[in-house]
Amino acid sequence: MTSEPSVPILRDIAEDYLLAGLSVIPVNADKRATLKWERFQRALLDVEDCDKLFSNAWGLAVISGAASGGLEVIDFDAHDNDIVAIYNKFIADEGVAHILSRYNPPIERSPRGGYHILYRYEAKTFEGNQKLANWPSGESMIETRGEGGYTVVYPSPNYTMISGSIISIPTITHDERNYLITLAKTFTHALPHELLHVLPDELPHAQHFDTTDPVSYFNWNCAAYAKKLLEDKGWVKLRTDETEGIEFWKRPGKQGNEHSATWGKKHNSLYVFSSSAAPFLNDCYYTPFQILVRLRFNDSYSSAISWIQQKYFDEEVPYIRIGVDYFKKIKKTDRFGISRTELKPWKIDAIKLDHGKAILDRIARFDDFTILPDNLNFSTIVNNCYNLYRPFPHKPSPGSWDWTEILIRHIFGEQYELGLRYLQILYLHPDRLMPILVMVSRERQTGKTTFVNWLNMIFGDNMATISPDDLINGFNSTYASSNIIAVEETLIEKAITVEKVKSMATQKFISVNQKFVSQYRMPFFGKIILTSNNEDKFARIDEEEIRFFIRKVTIPSITNHNIETDMVKEIPAFLHYLTTLPPVDFSRDRSGFTPAELSNTSLLDVKKESKSSLYKAMVMLFEDMFMNELRAQDEFYADVKSIKNKFFANDPRIDLPYIRSVLKNEFNLIPMPESIYFNPFVNDPPKTGRPYLIKKTMLNTENLKSPADELPF
Repeated sequence: MTSEPSVPILRDIAEDYLLAGLSVIPVNADKRATLKWERFQRALLDVEDCDKLFSNAWGLAVISGAASGGLEVIDFDAHDNDIVAIYNKFIADEGVAHILSRYNPPIERSPRGGYHILYRYEAKTFEGNQKLANWPSGESMIETRGEGGYTVVYPSPNYTMISGSIISIPTITHDERNYLITLAKTFTHALPHELLHVLPDELPHAQHFDTTDPVSYFNWNCAAYAKKLLEDKGWVKLRTDETEGIEFWKRPGKQGNEHSATWGKKHNSLYVFSSSAAPFLNDCYYTPFQILVRLRFNDSYSSAISWIQQKYFDEEVPYIRIGVDYFKKIKKTDRFGISRTELKPWKIDAIKLDHGKAILDRIARFDDFTILPDNLNFSTIVNNCYNLYRPFPHKPSPGSWDWTEILIRHIFGEQYELGLRYLQILYLHPDRLMPILVMVSRERQTGKTTFVNWLNMIFGDNMATISPDDLINGFNSTYASSNIIAVEETLIEKAITVEKVKSMATQKFISVNQKFVSQYRMPFFGKIILTSNNEDKFARIDEEEIRFFIRKVTIPSITNHNIETDMVKEIPAFLHYLTTLPPVDFSRDRSGFTPAELSNTSLLDVKKESKSSLYKAMVMLFEDMFMNELRAQDEFYADVKSIKNKFFANDPRIDLPYIRSVLKNEFNLIPMPESIYFNPFVNDPPKTGRPYLIKKTMLNTENLKSPADELPF
């Protein structure tokens, strides 16, 4: 449950909803509008009025129908009945599950325990409120809020988001909408609670079995899932004997119409009599759970049980055990209404105190944490390790992405194609190492933060935004499991922090330090993004450094204060476009980018500014020599002592080791391999030694600022 939001939060959310094309109105604690709301069925209220209208409001509501772009809400109302069972059975339907998975519509929980599913649909005229199903008492169980109605929504007090975001309500097809409405109507006078989770063909026997443990639950409730696994592996259901209730199945690779197994000969199990149906043995029965173990979890019973507990018992048992440590899954909702999950350490004594000792047997157990990033085929469990990567929140779909293209072209400029490749790798290859993307600009409101916010909307819990201090903090759990790590307004003054950033860009494992939890090690796939107002001094970058992709961002020529809202709507279309691009060629470089491709003026500027003040001074002094004392020469020899005596004789802070270090590490020079006879400077006597060869061509003073204010003398 959430506490009553403060006035600024309610006002800000109302503004966000308006910008997302939703007609919103303030309501009091009785859920009645505090103004004459009917006029807002035709036009939205002004954003400027939000502060006044919501200053004393208890909550807010959205108006359905044309005013909100075809919004309709399916409302599951408890009326002191078990609406949870009804709702769970509704969303477990294969067709509904497909629709929810494809569109990820916002779903919220009401204070009385009901549920709201929000979506849009296209029509010339939108239907009004409908009662779809009733309880046996005659009270409404499921109804819609359509044209002429409104629904109180998050962040009104005690309304919580379960999934999706109200600012990103999808539009479903007419057929999909009819499917939802038609199915909901079948729930009138629903069966008693104890039968709601049982498949129809199992009703006569359900009362004789205990389905509270994971294995029994799956066997009695998930036969359809097991059959889908068979079909995915190439099994084909040939026919069904309706009289006997037996299904005839053909193994993968078998020709003709002869069956290899039956389903139902022994209740709710697959009987395999073929000797060529690996991994199944011939003349054996397999329950749905055994099929799950064989086909999905490679004979790992513990992984299968943990998966069942995660998938089907998660809402009731929001805990997991990793090794010997317990964690609770805490759901938090951000300002856009997006539900995010956080794992917090939880004491076993507190769990037993809150729920009783028996709950411990129902908590999913995993051997360790791991990371396996995959935005297309996500798996919660990897070899009985809990995957800290989160399910990708969007589904690609063809469409236009005009504002998205405008921002990408603005950020990446002449390297637009590289920018698309960068985003393609983020989405399709999240397990790849990538260069450090840096967006710099001395000016404000250039779009750097908008770009970071947009990535956050796309990648959700798999992205973290931190400060430079977090990088060297002793506890790194805030970003260790993130696939994208954005560090905003960066000025990295400490060399240790720079090295940490460069190391993170290439490291393959990370040791996670979290308060009250034992240190653990897991794979690391973090991509670093930096934003800074310091165009050429945000960090020191060596001449040989090839891990940075720096973009100087200017003030945009097009202004759109609603661009984030517009881009959220375009995410599915943009993701679809990324899937149509040619595959990334990783044969040239494991990151997908060659150093030559990443090189640009901004990178060169930072490298120049990263040079020490002594290097800059020596460049100026050598350049002056070529212009005056050595006009007819393009090179000369000099050793460390000669340079010290000629230029820095009176400065004790510029010693021989310092000069030698600059010549080696910044000029990239080495002494002559053998001793030679040379004359260092005019008026210097000849000497024998292993000097450095200073060439005029190595001195590039372009864009080098005067070192006068930076010299340490």
